[in-house]
Amino acid sequence: MATQNPTGDGDAVALTIPAEHRDFLHRLFEMARDGIHQEREEFPDALREPVRLGREEAVYDKLLAALDGEQLVIDADVRDVLADLAGMIDRENEYRRVIAEHEALLDLRAQVGRQDER
Repeated sequence: MATQNPTGDGDAVALTIPAEHRDFLHRLFEMARDGIHQEREEFPDALREPVRLGREEAVYDKLLAALDGEQLVIDADVRDVLADLAGMIDRENEYRRVIAEHEALLDLRAQVGRQDER
């Protein structure tokens, strides 16, 4: 059955992203898309969720096109892929630990700074 609304009821937007962010995002999305593509090509029979991976690969294609000037239809797949990617990056970079360490150092610095003002 054909879908009644191919945009998935999402809003279409033109991204306005600074060049330094666009370059980073372009590399990140290419790496993610290429990893999925490689996994689908090399291990098609071992994939647990091939349909989901296909959707993710398509989202990365859409995101890359949007970074290159095309409008992006924001739908649940785009939101899910971006949330999953951000969560993975946070876990890989140990974001919570880094934030806790940073807060501890800032607190210590603030206390030491107060002592210097006496």
